[in-house]
Amino acid sequence: MLGLAEAADRNLSGAWSLLGRAAGFAVTRVGTVTIASSGLPIAFFNGAFSAGVANDPEMTVRDTVAFYIERNVPFLLWARTDEALLQAGRAAGLRDAGGPPLMILPVIEAIPEPPQGLTIRIASTVGDLLDHGNVVAGGFGMAIDVARAILGEGLLADPDVAIAIGYVQDKPVTTALLARTGDTAGVYNVATLPDHRGSGFGEAATWAVIAEGAHRGCNHSVLQSSDAGYPVYKRMGFVDVGRYVQLEGPP
Repeated sequence: MLGLAEAADRNLSGAWSLLGRAAGFAVTRVGTVTIASSGLPIAFFNGAFSAGVANDPEMTVRDTVAFYIERNVPFLLWARTDEALLQAGRAAGLRDAGGPPLMILPVIEAIPEPPQGLTIRIASTVGDLLDHGNVVAGGFGMAIDVARAILGEGLLADPDVAIAIGYVQDKPVTTALLARTGDTAGVYNVATLPDHRGSGFGEAATWAVIAEGAHRGCNHSVLQSSDAGYPVYKRMGFVDVGRYVQLEGPP
């Protein structure tokens, strides 16, 4: 499972690179850390993601902080195993802000059918992308302009991205996004509208992007779980392998 956890770290940083490329984010790399800035004044959408052990933790933190200060946005530094980087971040004045569990589905096997009444399709048009953004905004209680700012039309043509949208009577009600890196299927943006929860729709959207990942050569799947999604993912066969730590800045 250790190798899969490291692949998950690479997938997380890769996913934000994919999003950034499509939406026009500022994206760069400092050693083992991928840095992306949406320009939005929301820390979650400006992330620095560790995918290894930094050779010079203090320099990595210094350069990361400088990147975001130049853009005048708050940010989160994510790390799972690099304790020296986290210590350097705290010493520089970054603040602990929690962090989600990393969950891994070690083997992609049979994919269950979606619940009756739910039709799932993979996004292929700008209208589909708008449906995805509307469900993400409604599901997370996010402003629609924020959702649209992070979902560039370039996602539709990216071979490493797939977006599943579930419809009930032609109304989009649930969604999820695949970000593929190598043979890893990363699951992101799992959201269901509040009045359609409790029917297995979010689980079905998750299975849909896992299946799409398998079609594209992936043999395992990873995600960062919310509290509400945790028991669902456990039931699906995902294994909790430990938490990410988020440090918030600027100092």
